[in-house]
Amino acid sequence: MSLLELLIGSTVLASAAGASLQLWALAGAAAVAEERQQQRMEQAEAALLRAETFLRGLAPSAGDCTVAATQLLQVLAADPLAPGLVRHLETSTSGDGVVLRLVVDGEATPRQRLYVPAVLGLCGPAPQGGGGGNP
Repeated sequence: MSLLELLIGSTVLASAAGASLQLWALAGAAAVAEERQQQRMEQAEAALLRAETFLRGLAPSAGDCTVAATQLLQVLAADPLAPGLVRHLETSTSGDGVVLRLVVDGEATPRQRLYVPAVLGLCGPAPQGGGGGNP
């Protein structure tokens, strides 16, 4: 084997090894990016669950559901969010609920939930005075 053949062979080997390392690096970076995206999605779901759990723990009050919806807006706006999540709050079209949208970086479709104070037991008609009226 001549010196020229040896140099050409070692150049080809070094090029192939470099290309292989680049492919491994790209695959590793893609796996890390996918893992981070999955974590952000899990954080969004956890934030929605945490919000619902907290809202269910609020003290019920008799009265107008639109006032209770305003209270829900304030409570949900105060909840801290993980990095990579963006919160959008709005009153439902009927005005008696709150729509919580969480936008996850890199996702086209936001996660959203409708919270209605009446369903959560936070508002409704005032309790009627007791008495054992006739059936």
